[in-house]
Formats: sequence, structure tokens, C-alpha cells
Amino acid sequence: MHISSLSIRNFRNFKSAKLRFKKGINTVIGENGSGKTNLFFALRILIDDALPRYFKFYQTDFNRTLESWAGHWIIISIAFSGLDASEEAQTLAIQSIGHMETAKHGSYSVYFRPKYQFRKELNDYSKVAGKNAAGLKLLLDKLAIEDYETVYLCRGTADFSKNDIYKQYVGDFDKIEFPDPDDKQELLFGTWLPKEINIHNELSCTFIKALRDVDSDLRSYSNNPLISLLRGKEKSVEVAKQHEIIESIDSLNEQISTLDEVMDVKNGIDKSIKDTVGTTYAPNIDIKSELPNEMEKLFQSLKLWIGDPDEDGHRGRISELSLGGANLIYLSLKLLEYEKVKTDKVANFLLVEEPEAHVHTHIQKTLFNSLQENKTQVIISTHSTHISSVSNISRVNILSRGDKEAHIFHPSKGLEQNEVVRIERYLDAVRSNLLFAKGVVLVEGDAEQILIPEMFKKVFGLTLDEIGVSLINIGSTGFENVARIFHPDRVRKNCSILTDGDASIVMLPGDPEHDNEYQAHCRASEEKGRERKLRLTDFCKGNKYIKPIYSKHTFEVDFLMNYNSHEFVHCLNKIYKNEATINKSKEKLENVSVEVAGVEVLRLADKIGKGWLALLVAEQLVYNTYIPNYILEAIAFAAAHINLPSKAKAALHRLKQIKEHDGNSLQDQAKKFAIKDKTHEELVTSFIDNFEEDQLTVFLALI
Repeated sequence: MHISSLSIRNFRNFKSAKLRFKKGINTVIGENGSGKTNLFFALRILIDDALPRYFKFYQTDFNRTLESWAGHWIIISIAFSGLDASEEAQTLAIQSIGHMETAKHGSYSVYFRPKYQFRKELNDYSKVAGKNAAGLKLLLDKLAIEDYETVYLCRGTADFSKNDIYKQYVGDFDKIEFPDPDDKQELLFGTWLPKEINIHNELSCTFIKALRDVDSDLRSYSNNPLISLLRGKEKSVEVAKQHEIIESIDSLNEQISTLDEVMDVKNGIDKSIKDTVGTTYAPNIDIKSELPNEMEKLFQSLKLWIGDPDEDGHRGRISELSLGGANLIYLSLKLLEYEKVKTDKVANFLLVEEPEAHVHTHIQKTLFNSLQENKTQVIISTHSTHISSVSNISRVNILSRGDKEAHIFHPSKGLEQNEVVRIERYLDAVRSNLLFAKGVVLVEGDAEQILIPEMFKKVFGLTLDEIGVSLINIGSTGFENVARIFHPDRVRKNCSILTDGDASIVMLPGDPEHDNEYQAHCRASEEKGRERKLRLTDFCKGNKYIKPIYSKHTFEVDFLMNYNSHEFVHCLNKIYKNEATINKSKEKLENVSVEVAGVEVLRLADKIGKGWLALLVAEQLVYNTYIPNYILEAIAFAAAHINLPSKAKAALHRLKQIKEHDGNSLQDQAKKFAIKDKTHEELVTSFIDNFEEDQLTVFLALI
């Protein structure tokens, strides 16, 4: 038995969400604040006996996208698959009419809803001829959180993460239509659990929280997993051995209590009290050692002493360890504790929150790969690209921050198995950050990967990371193999495909038979470019989340021909030592003809490598390096989410750079530009109005 899905309605930052899980190990990935902790808490409300049996919700638990929480429901529902024939499992089973065999699927849900009387009032009002929004508000304003009830039901079939289902069976607040609470709709909502069945007793759930203050937990009685592991072990110690230990402790207590130094202090206190209040009223005092002489308490006093693997023989307190070392010890203890408490219950669940905290990359990957699946479902949350890189995307749920709500993406939904395999092979730790980004730009070479982020930062004063855009070099992998993740059914984020048009940089004869060797090479590249464009255009058709964008020639040529000869010319002294050779190359690079300058820049790229040339050029970028429009278009599509403060920051950066550089025609205009007391919106609008030709204005117009 395992959890196949989790549906959440109106709980914290989940407005309407559905997560899908598989047997074995599952991963939930997402940026900070995307809702990973809230997701785990929703799961634990239903299956973790460490939380109260009837959890108390508050009005702050309602999703903030609701205009008002009053009248709305919080619904958390777990669907199970693989139920066995046991009575406990079949309690949750959804029975299909006409099927006598054991049901394999079940559900368990919690509803936080207005009590019956208020739901009846809503239903009655929805039948009133003159009903209106004002009248509904007056009714809802009477509702207090104390008028809500928490109900646990099993065997329900409705998916309340779907808006039409929620409106039909909970209520449509816009149309003022509310169902009759006397129509219990047990097939949809579910039924009460039998009195003799407590679902918490039938499931085993261990939650390992995000590792933040391990040293404190390991010193705590209630949270220390070492104490949990030792609990009950004292009973298995031989009686004779127990007596021997207790007698030695009693003797040690006596020795400590009768030390001359201790007796001196005791006598001094005794004399001081009697001198103060007199012998008639003075209490008799003693100082006694109280080392525990009960086996259970002795076991509780045991502490872990740890040594680093490269310091053989040394052991110290856990507080001496690095945060990573302490976290690793804590996590290992919790996993061992889980193995101890795991039983033959209906199902075992292990929830691990952000195990990567302070743990280096090799341990992160090893930890993920070593988690045992045997009869256990494991759900791990992470924002580590190293853990996500070894996660099968068919077992991944992606959480993304939205406006007051989390968005859930399933990157493998609807894909063929061979397509999934190709993506998983590609997602190493570097590239898997595309799963965390708000927008993605796919490129096909090292030069683009090196130069595009650097030129964007130099020109606009913003990093791509800062605006939530990941630029990913797909290398020899076909764009389609990766881009298919971005789809209405899977990851709903914008993805630009930035590739070369490969138009020939030299004139080609009408008859290919007349081509020289260089022309033949250019012709072959041009033909491949046309084929690639047709293929990608067809692949992206009808998918609003993918946009193919093409350079005219190649990246190096188009970058150079957009008034950027300065950047290449200033690299020549790091490529050549001979002054005449430098001057000859400089003359060609500054030529306005692509047949001259384009051929020269590609010759340089072939000579030292495109990646190395890009590194040299990156050092020469300036504030007025011109970013080709096709690159701006690609970034703009991926950065459609960019916020106003980022736009304002870029505007301030542009103004500062224009002011500080003599010789540009806009310097005086930038110096006169009024910044004081402008809001972000006013600043950006004013910048666009005053600098119509600036690259930032062009970029913002593309968003």
C-alpha cells in the first residue's frame, strides 16, 4: 500500500493542488518558500500520530488568494494504491459497484468546514429569489472559526482540487449556489471510519524535519533519536549485570558525597543557616551525589562522541563537529530509529525534509541512492540540484511559487518511457537547475553559456539567476529531448530555444557544383540550419510554453556584427604576439562586411576554441556592448515573470553607466534625469519615455 496522490484545497499556500507519487522513493523539489514544508504538514495531518488526532485549523491556515475565508473549506485528501486484503486496508478501499473482489484503491480525507447549521443557512439563501453578493456577505460575516468542524472520512472519490468539483459540492460563491448538506454524497465525500479502526494505529509514519539545530535536538530528551533507539534496551541487560552497575554507582555517589571538599562546603552552609535563624528553626542540610542508579535513566544519560574519519583515535562531543557532520549523524540516527519502529502495519512512510542542509554534494547523492524502499514509501523534499539530478523525473513533483499560491508541475506526465529516460540521462547537477527556474533559455554551445549571462549582467546590472532564469547548455543533446518538459501538462514555465540560423556568411554560387571547399561547408551548414528550423518550429507549434528563436548566422558572427568589434579586437593581444598579425586581424574584424568580419571571427574561434574565445571576450564587455535582439527576445520570453523592482534596478544601472561614461550623446540627458521620490513604476516608465532607443527599453518592450 502506498500513497498515489495528495490533493490539497485552500490550505496555506496551496489553493488547489494535486501531487502524484509512486511506490518507493519520491522527490518534491522547489525553491525556498514554494510550500515544501506545508506539503509535508498536510500529509502528516492525515498519517502522522505525532500530531493531534483531530488537528485544529485556524483562519490563518486558509489560502490567501481567497477574498474571505468565511464559508470556504480546507480539504486534504490522500489516495492510496496497492491495498492488500487486510481489514484495516479495506476500511479505506473505494468499493466499485458490482465488483466483489478486493478493492485496490482507497482514500482518506480531512475536511475543515462550517458546521451543519451554517451550511444549511447557505443552502437556504441560495434558493432565495433576491439573493445577491451583499446579502451573502452579511451571512458570511456572522461566521466565526468556532463555527467550523474537522471531519475525517474515508473512501471518498471526489477530487476537490478541481474547481468545478469544488464549486458543485462545496459551493459557488460567485453564483451564490450552495448544496443541501442533508444530501451527504457519501460516494464523493466518503464515509466515517468504523469506531474500532484508528488509521493512525494502522500506519507507520516517521518525519525527519529540515536539519537546522541538530545539537539542540541531540541534547533534548523528547527529540533525541539516540534516546529513542535506547528506549527499552535496559530491560534486556542481565539482572546480575544491572545489580553490579547499580552497586558501583551507589558506591560512587557515596564517595563523592563524603569528599573533604564537599563536606567543607556542606558544613559551611549548615553553619551559615544556623547563625542566621538559630538552631531551633534551621533545617538540617546535606550534599549528596545523585548519579542515576536506575538502568533506564543511565541509558538516557548516554551521549554520542564523534571523531572525524581522518582523525583516527580522536573522539569529541557532537557540538565540536561541523554543522554538516552533526546533521549527518542526526539523519543517520533518525533513519536507524525508523528501521526500529517500522512494523508490519498496513503501510510505512518515511518523510525527509531537505536532507541536504550543510551536507556536501557527494553525501547528498549517496544518501538519496542508499534509502531503502523495502515496504516503505519515501518522500523527500529538496532544493538541492545534486539530489534532483539523481531523481527519476517520473517520481518528481515540482513546486513553484506563484502569487499567494503554489503551482504543481509533473515533468513526466504524458511522456513515453524512452523520452523520460533521455531526459533523466541529461539532468546532471548543473542542468537540473532548470527544474527550479522560473524561466529557461536553452542554448547549444559553450560560447553562449559563457557570454550571454555575462553580457546581460554587464549591460543591465542584473544576473539571470537574480531574475529566476536558467541558461542551459544542451551540448549535443537535441533541444526536443529537454524542451518537451515545458508543456501545459507538465512544467508550465516559459522556455526559449536559442539556436543558430546558420545562413552562409559568404556568397554561394547558384550551382553547388561550383562551390569551393569553404563555400561547400557553408552551404551544408545552411541546409542543416533550414532543416533544424523546420523541425523546431513544428515541434513547438501549439505549445505556448516553448519559443524557438534563431540567429541569422551563428552566435559569434551575429554578436560581432551587432557593433561589437571592440570586444573581439581587445582580445587579440592575448591570441597573437606579433603586432602585424594583430593589426591584420583587427582590420578584418572591424570590416562592415560579414564576408570579411564573419570569416575572421570564425577563424579565431576555430584557432583557439569557441569556449576560450568567449572567455576572452567576456573580459572585454562594457556597459554599451550591444546584445543582439534575438538574444534579448529569448531572455524576455523566459523572463516574462520579471518583477518591477528588477526593472527599476536595471533602469538605475543604465542611468548610472550612461552618466559616468563621457562621449555618449545621452550623458547630459541622464544627468538631468530625476530619480528622487519616484516609485519603481514611475522610474521605469520615465526611463522608457526618455531613452526610447536604449537596450533596456528594447528589452522591456519584448516582455
